[in-house]
Amino acid sequence: METELDFSADIAKVQVELIFFRDQCLPALLDGYVDESPRDAHTQSVYKKIHNVAGRLSDWQTATNRLADFLPLGPLTADSPKLNRNEFTDFLFQEASPCMSVQDGKINWQIRLLMSPEISSLCCKSCPESPTNPERFLSCLFQVQNWLMSLPAGSAELCNVLCSILPFVADADPAFAKLALDPDTWRTLTLNNPDITEDERVTRLRMIDGYFARGLNNALLHVLGSLANNHFLLIADYLDHPRLRGDYCHLMPHYLFAVLFEKVAILRKLPGK
Repeated sequence: METELDFSADIAKVQVELIFFRDQCLPALLDGYVDESPRDAHTQSVYKKIHNVAGRLSDWQTATNRLADFLPLGPLTADSPKLNRNEFTDFLFQEASPCMSVQDGKINWQIRLLMSPEISSLCCKSCPESPTNPERFLSCLFQVQNWLMSLPAGSAELCNVLCSILPFVADADPAFAKLALDPDTWRTLTLNNPDITEDERVTRLRMIDGYFARGLNNALLHVLGSLANNHFLLIADYLDHPRLRGDYCHLMPHYLFAVLFEKVAILRKLPGK
């Protein structure tokens, strides 16, 4: 006879994540843009895009409350309301590939957004190990991290790696991801690098404050989507990130909501208590 699994702790965790998303993530991503008056035209266009494209904070919070109502806090009956994806169309711009496994009686979420292991491998063939093989990737994690930190600061290659490989590193080592997304990390590495000329140093520092800023905003999008799986509450560490608000900020609520939606949908289908 199979042992009936108890997912009540996983359900309670998702309930906390929904509240955190509603009360902390959404205001950080969407609130305040209308009243602010940025000086440069680019920043003005970013704020306008976030407000016009992502939608109103209150609408997102209402949708989050509606999604929370579908959490199976008790046994589902035959007449229980059905979770209908079409009712959340405005908030599910980003598709997600639902996947999970159960380890030691707990759910390990593996919900993928745009950056799947296959796409990441194609985007970055120079990585020491491919995330398409999770066990080997984890066994080579230290090697992957050292390789990542050796890339030229502010370069297009590093931006690509932070978007394609770092999300998979983040799920295994969130602290490293936070370090890799800190612009001061790359400034320090550049200032202390004895193997580059002074001209190269000046160029890299200039890129960190210029082109690299947009790359960090893009990387944040993918890393937050990855952390939303098994480390959702650690997103709090990024809500004051200096590059949080940028060209990709309007997509961040969609990424996080997509993961939460798939979690609720999966939990409603799982057998057990």
